[in-house]
Amino acid sequence: MGNMLKGVVFFSIRWAKGGVLLEGARESVFVTTADHSFFTEPVSCQVFNAVGSTNVSILVDVHFGPILVVEPRPVTVDVDSDVTLNCKWSGNPPLTLTWTKKGSNMVLSNNNQLHLKSVSQVDAGQYVCKAIVPRIGVGETEVMLTVNGPPIISSDPVQYAVRGERGEIKCYIASTPPPDKIVWAWKENVWEKEKGTLMERYTVEQSKPQAQGGAVLSTLTINNVMESDFHSPYNCTAWNSFGPGTMIITLKEKGMLGMSKQPNSACLHIMLGPLYSGLKPLFSLQNLQDCTNVTVLQYVCRNLFSCEVLHA
Repeated sequence: MGNMLKGVVFFSIRWAKGGVLLEGARESVFVTTADHSFFTEPVSCQVFNAVGSTNVSILVDVHFGPILVVEPRPVTVDVDSDVTLNCKWSGNPPLTLTWTKKGSNMVLSNNNQLHLKSVSQVDAGQYVCKAIVPRIGVGETEVMLTVNGPPIISSDPVQYAVRGERGEIKCYIASTPPPDKIVWAWKENVWEKEKGTLMERYTVEQSKPQAQGGAVLSTLTINNVMESDFHSPYNCTAWNSFGPGTMIITLKEKGMLGMSKQPNSACLHIMLGPLYSGLKPLFSLQNLQDCTNVTVLQYVCRNLFSCEVLHA
């Protein structure tokens, strides 16, 4: 026989990984650096000669940290829709998978899919898909969920201004899709972009501050704030294709020192008597402008520890 010489049978060896031949691997021992693919793609050794062949394959138990197999994609839905977010990791030993909303530790799912029912605009935001391979490593990825709905206004319902100075009332509007129309209304004034006119003391500007994550900021500016400006509610309303969102804002007066004035408040003003007249009062006269009822006490102190009221 052509494949026999003095009782020896000649044979050949081929190595393959995942069904693909490994070029140059012809020896009886195959040496390589194993990575995560050896865990899912079996290595096979085929021995053959003119008579026949045999094949043996094996999966290598390679330990490796999380590898993202299916990357989640951003999802945009309308309010009240059901949503499914997908994310798939691979790891060995077997991994633990968790879904959370960014900024929260509450686990929403331990599966490759996160199902959300009848979502609202509160559900919009970043979701985190995290994989943990014990004693090996941790991996995580994020996916953005956008929920279309009417505008949401998140301004402070009470804002402050100083009489006689320039005041601002801010209206933050988060809206997907963006607002088609923004209207301010107070007293006899109604402002809508490119419509209507305002008294010369009032102006309205719109911007998109980076710190607000794309929200629209509409600012009503009042020049030379007057008493009457504190007596009217300010209505900020925005519309998009899903409907309106509105907020009523109250403007309150703020003192020069940054304290809001409290009607009918009582203030105690303590003055030191002649023996210690060089010492400063406990309350300065400036503070008295915020008080409607003022009590002034004058003390005479015999020493640092003994004082008596002179008059009230």
